Amino acid sequence: MKNKTIDEISLIARHLEITGDITGAGDLKIDGKLNGNLNLEGNLLLSESAEIKGNIVAKNFDCNGIIEGNILVKGKLTIGSKSKIIGDIQTRILVIEEGAEINGKCITSKNDSEGT
Repeated sequence: MKNKTIDEISLIARHLEITGDITGAGDLKIDGKLNGNLNLEGNLLLSESAEIKGNIVAKNFDCNGIIEGNILVKGKLTIGSKSKIIGDIQTRILVIEEGAEINGKCITSKNDSEGT
């Protein structure tokens, strides 16, 4: 698979709620709600107003919202102080800010294979 370069950031706005799975190659910022799985080859940014009920796969992920589901990040996962996560986490690099709430297992691995 060729590496894709996407210079665009898609947005799910604060007052938008989506039901269904999302798959994409670009970066995504979520301010609203997603009820479904998310599979990104790019980076994910979740604002404080965002909520996801579903599993997440992303290259890198800055989390500041609420997640009910498992998370697989191939690079760096930053969990902000306002985050609430119910589910298991697997990533290469994990940063957790004081105040974040996590209810699940956390696995970090420096394994270079990304399963792609």
